Amino acid sequence: MDLRVKKTKRAIRSAFYELIKEKPLEKITVKEIAERAEINKTTFYAHYETVYDLVDQLEQEAVAEIVRQINTAQDLLDNPRAFVKGIYAALDKNWRDMDMIPAPAMTQFTAHLRNAILEKIKQDGIDSAQYENVGALLVFIFNGIAGLQTSAPELAAAQLDTIAAFVEAGVKVLPKP
Repeated sequence: MDLRVKKTKRAIRSAFYELIKEKPLEKITVKEIAERAEINKTTFYAHYETVYDLVDQLEQEAVAEIVRQINTAQDLLDNPRAFVKGIYAALDKNWRDMDMIPAPAMTQFTAHLRNAILEKIKQDGIDSAQYENVGALLVFIFNGIAGLQTSAPELAAAQLDTIAAFVEAGVKVLPKP
């Protein structure tokens, strides 16, 4: 990618992250992002169709990066505590300002992340059909972590052990193949 394109995208994203701290997503305009990024609106449109397209691309990149950071999806079944802590670290690193994301967008994000991890489970050679509750377990993990980060970010890391213990107990009762 051209250095100018990288700098422009970085400026757009930085402007977006600043604005999402100030107002709800649905109130952010392309004009505001462009002004904050010190670019023309046409430059924004050269990279993104809408503000929601920007959010979708950020989401896709975050999902891909989170999945890349998972050592192995088998960890969910073999070492659920480590898996939960790894997901927490990856979410914390890759999905900035989670508390600013509206609930429908967060639901979409967790669904995409769940599907991407289920796909990784298949790629890792684990038959996800053997574990009918894995998808529900993933949603529980994501929503639990997102809930912690949005309601009490200062306590999230400490409360993570509670979620990890709950997931570990849940994994123990899953039917084995």
